[in-house]
Amino acid sequence: MPEDLTSSYATLDLVPGAPAEEIKHAYVDLVKVWHPDRFQHENERLRARADRQLKRINEAYRRLRQSGAISLGKPLTLTPLDFGGNWGYVDETGAPAIYPGFAEARPFFEGLAAAKLVEKWGFIDPEGIFVMNPVYDECGDFSEGVASVKWYNRWGYVDRQGRFAVQPRYQAAKPFRDGWGEVQLGLRWGRVNLAGEAVFTEQNPARQL
Repeated sequence: MPEDLTSSYATLDLVPGAPAEEIKHAYVDLVKVWHPDRFQHENERLRARADRQLKRINEAYRRLRQSGAISLGKPLTLTPLDFGGNWGYVDETGAPAIYPGFAEARPFFEGLAAAKLVEKWGFIDPEGIFVMNPVYDECGDFSEGVASVKWYNRWGYVDRQGRFAVQPRYQAAKPFRDGWGEVQLGLRWGRVNLAGEAVFTEQNPARQL
């Protein structure tokens, strides 16, 4: 067995050749153990360690998936489903496609879906792997290459690589449409584009999100 696969099994605390179901369970368990929300009140050193560990876990799972150790298939359409306390995804035939290891899950938009683990939201790919770690208080869905996210009680937008396309400074943020995202700053509503240009209207207390 290649060394990188042996290392991937070890990262997930598994013996080489472990069954696919054990791999899936180990992945979900370890993501919960090293979830950033568990370390938010710890010092920066521990928070950084948790982030590194979570990246290693995601990378190990990705390698095992690509090696064929985990066969999840590639259905055309994935639908979120509550499996009784845990959310996963089924394909067009109703067969399970992504392991039900999420507290909540939403439909896929532009190839990514918002999923909640413990108390935070992140984004997964069609194989069920977090491509953006679950660190956001809330989030919207992808539209025009970006998604709104709530980070430390402020809303902004992230791109598909998890980088802030619009820095979080707003009280609310709606999906991008025609190059602009509708946002709330204080009591004013307006819109912002990916160049950081913002235009606001007059104060409108009656406006509802």
